[in-house]
Amino acid sequence: MNVSLSVSLRSLAMVALTAGSLHLLGCRADPAPDAGFITNPSVMAPKSDLPFDDVWLKDNVDLRTYAKVYIAPIDTTHLLGQDWWDRANFAPGQEKDQADYLANYFRDRLTKEFKDDDEKQYQVVDAPDKDTLIIELAIVEVIPTKTWLNIIGYAAIGGISEGTTAFEGRLRDGRTQEVIAEMKDREFGQMSLLSISDFTWCRHSEHTIRIWSEDLVKMCSRAPNEEISSMDTFTLRPW
Repeated sequence: MNVSLSVSLRSLAMVALTAGSLHLLGCRADPAPDAGFITNPSVMAPKSDLPFDDVWLKDNVDLRTYAKVYIAPIDTTHLLGQDWWDRANFAPGQEKDQADYLANYFRDRLTKEFKDDDEKQYQVVDAPDKDTLIIELAIVEVIPTKTWLNIIGYAAIGGISEGTTAFEGRLRDGRTQEVIAEMKDREFGQMSLLSISDFTWCRHSEHTIRIWSEDLVKMCSRAPNEEISSMDTFTLRPW
């Protein structure tokens, strides 16, 4: 192997390892500002048994009483309304296409998680009725990985930009249309040593969405006060 290339790879690995170690110390993204999708953010608060930044649950609600679940199309209007400082990561005019891609990915992934759930608590339906739990979600922030920084900036700057993703959501009773739960969360993208994901703008958002989908299914299927662990910020997988 070329000596200079070998040195560069070792340097890159060391910086990635250092950044990974910092994340292992428990660094998490700060909660995102309210984007306007949540109905009543003033009543929301962190819950130690749920892995989201803020949550509100109607008193005595048991989500397991529903036999069906309907996942509404994912809202991106709050996302597209932002004056993103990351806009340079997108080809001009492609912001909506990228937002639509992540919205469809989120809905498809959440649908898959419900259908694959071992408990088979819910039947996923195409239209809600009186026995349905309605899930309404919005992607409200996507700060992509800084591809150009991750490629040229390791040695010079010593930093890794994982990007962040944030969502807001609510659960609605199919019979009454009453909102019975709301939640919001913002997460750094999961980082790995020399991760391929660090060089693509949206892979970290996809990972975050996959974990959110798993957590939402667990939240809907859990016994009262059953604890759901928070998302890991570090992985040994290189993708």
